[in-house]
Amino acid sequence: MTVPAAAPASLWTPLKRPVFRNLMLAMTVSNIGYWMQTVAVAYLMRLWTNGDPVMVSLVQTALFVPPALLLLPAGALVDRLDRRKFMIFSQTWMMLAATALTILVLAEVQSPWGLIALLALFAVGFALNTPSQSSIWPELVGLKEVPQAIGIYSLTNNGARLVGPAIAGALTPVFGAVSVIAFNALSYVGVIAVLSYWKREAITQPKAAQSFWLSLFGGIAFARQSMPYRATLMRGGIFFIVASIVLAILPVKVSEAHDFGTVFSFFGLGAILGALSYARVAHRFTRAGIVRTVIGVNALALIGIGFAASVVSLCGLLLVVGFTWFFVMSSVQIGAQMILPDEVRGRGLALLNLVLMGGYAVGSPLWGTTAHLTSPDQAFMIAGVVSLLALAMTNHLKLPVDKSH
Repeated sequence: MTVPAAAPASLWTPLKRPVFRNLMLAMTVSNIGYWMQTVAVAYLMRLWTNGDPVMVSLVQTALFVPPALLLLPAGALVDRLDRRKFMIFSQTWMMLAATALTILVLAEVQSPWGLIALLALFAVGFALNTPSQSSIWPELVGLKEVPQAIGIYSLTNNGARLVGPAIAGALTPVFGAVSVIAFNALSYVGVIAVLSYWKREAITQPKAAQSFWLSLFGGIAFARQSMPYRATLMRGGIFFIVASIVLAILPVKVSEAHDFGTVFSFFGLGAILGALSYARVAHRFTRAGIVRTVIGVNALALIGIGFAASVVSLCGLLLVVGFTWFFVMSSVQIGAQMILPDEVRGRGLALLNLVLMGGYAVGSPLWGTTAHLTSPDQAFMIAGVVSLLALAMTNHLKLPVDKSH
């Protein structure tokens, strides 16, 4: 570990750019709506299935399987098309899908599989949005400010993760889940408006030397050439298979909507604290060292959740889980941004997000089944132990380093 001479740039520098600032404001509202909806649909699934842990875990599977299937094609398209227009299209898709969810709940059908189907439809838009959103940061703020832009976005998203569940937990018992989902549908309007107003500079995309289907695997080709990038994919994928247990099983362990909203808000608070401290920690220690440490702490916190019997203790443990989750997510995202060439940026980030979301898609039913066969508490303990074993087995992996290290 080394200490570079230069001080880290201010986290808030990108906010001096009007388009980025306006987009962050609009996306904060949208992210609040997303996390409100996340609590509402978990509550509905638990209510409609009498707390079946497998069915509750399938909510997360529905949200992450479509990205696992579509992120690579979406990344290839992002590198060929106008990224602004592509993002507008994906935001519109999510708005319409959330509207369809609102109609389903209003109709009082109480169909668990209908809920899963519409969540999967919503996730298609999420899959299309992810690589386009990740790819526009260098255009909005410049490559040097990408780490700060990612930090600000993570801070606002996790602020939404703090506020959204708390609001949903308070509103759902009083006004019903439909009001929460309807708010999410409306929340995409601001993002669409800001993107429509943004006059993106005309960028001449290099003429594709390959067909779409060959270029589809550009991120995989780069991963074959770059060991640090492969290490990033492996670290992120294994971690998020384990991390998926929080959203998959926590709604079963914490049965009341307002308690779940409160407990999960502390996950967001922990992530916010992580965002505020990440730059200082990353300035002093290597990325690989940070990731190893926080994965170990995260694993111990998951084991602690299995033993926790009160809302207060769960809040404290979720604070730690959110803090460590943020450090892992930011480390792998920034590492990928720093090492990916621009010509494959969309596809490379799509591959990274495919691995991360694939971890959720695979992990959610895995932990749901584990909880069904054992108990939610034992599933958390098993997840923590599995994470520690995986950390020991992958301790040799080296993540990308910045030029200053």
